[in-house]
Amino acid sequence: MRRIAASLTAAVLTLTGLASCTPVRKGITGLTVDANGRPLAALAWCADRPRDVVVLHAARDLVSPSPSSVPTPSANWPEWPGRKYDVPPDVTSPATVHLAGFPPEPAPDPHDSFRMYGVAGNSSFTTHSVTFRLPELSGLQPGSVLITTVESNEEVQKGISLDEFARLGRDEC
Repeated sequence: MRRIAASLTAAVLTLTGLASCTPVRKGITGLTVDANGRPLAALAWCADRPRDVVVLHAARDLVSPSPSSVPTPSANWPEWPGRKYDVPPDVTSPATVHLAGFPPEPAPDPHDSFRMYGVAGNSSFTTHSVTFRLPELSGLQPGSVLITTVESNEEVQKGISLDEFARLGRDEC
């Protein structure tokens, strides 16, 4: 009986610990471009402070099959944990962050997928991520933001205005 009680107590404590480690989502991540067409991370949030970093990584599990039906992860961009870009501490929502070194050279395969999100340094807050492929950048204009939504259990990329993006970030709280 003592073993059962001890096991149950350990299980409850473990589950409580796991549930408390999940970062709260208090914002949204998108992708935009500057006047020269260079990609920028876009962040909008409702938390007291901005995310500390933007994480960008190759998304192996989201890659469309190549013509040979074999997923094609990016050969020249790191998978998890990818690269981190600092968010200036004094920015206000919505904000953009320059993605130095992205896209990588040589250019990745157009089937390569990338995922990006913002996170607090202590992992207490995060933002909804955006998943994209480089060809999806071609239609972006300064002031428009590519986001990822979930419709019918599938991720769908959607272009929205910067004002709509800012509203979505505020609505996260």
